[in-house]
Amino acid sequence: MRKVVLDRAICLKAGQCFYLQPSVFKADAEGWPEIIVGDLDDETFEAADSAAEICPSGAIEIIDE
Repeated sequence: MRKVVLDRAICLKAGQCFYLQPSVFKADAEGWPEIIVGDLDDETFEAADSAAEICPSGAIEIIDE
């Protein structure tokens, strides 16, 4: 199983993830990215991987469990 994780300690709250990949992320009430999917299927994997590539702080990672 693949999952997306977000390191809030290094996140800049730039919003690229939830603006460009709303199938995987949304903004919470304070503007922090929030992951809205559990295990990644093929479609959400592509979206999460794209978000990880564009994240300016490198806070998004895909892990295998």
